[in-house]
Amino acid sequence: MEEGKLIHLTLAGIKEAVSKYGTFPMIQPGGFVLEDATFEFNEPATEDEIRKLESHFNVSLPKDYKEFLALHNGLELLDGIEILSIEDVMKYNETEDLPEKCFLIGYHFDGRYVIDSNRYEKGDLDYLFYLDSIDHFDEAVDLKANFEIWFDRLLSSNGNKYWVLERDAKAYYKNIN
Repeated sequence: MEEGKLIHLTLAGIKEAVSKYGTFPMIQPGGFVLEDATFEFNEPATEDEIRKLESHFNVSLPKDYKEFLALHNGLELLDGIEILSIEDVMKYNETEDLPEKCFLIGYHFDGRYVIDSNRYEKGDLDYLFYLDSIDHFDEAVDLKANFEIWFDRLLSSNGNKYWVLERDAKAYYKNIN
């Protein structure tokens, strides 16, 4: 699949489920359905707004992230996760201490999502990082994903930090209780 196509499929899937069920059915451990999954989609960004963001950080934005912005200039989802609008990306990065060409694009409750466009510009599609609220970039978790794969995996894991999910069977049972 071509980079930038998965974000279209994932967003279409969300909208179809919400249209059909009135919500996005999220299955929690044990089979319980979380009924209050919410999605607040912003209006699309214009090409000028996207170019302004690239110019602001002197970067080439990843294709899949640009596709997302062209569909929705920001999104609040699952009651605690936010993908920032272009305006908020520029605003909130004023106080961030990140390496050159790295910038905050969203929040996950108490953590932050950061794009490392240095990687993307070198052809590496694994450019997305997660930082806890007080972490410096050198302590970031490499999500080994681009924007659209991260977003798809995040939804598949019901908004859980899939990169830290317990894989040991005994420990998993303990976490359900």
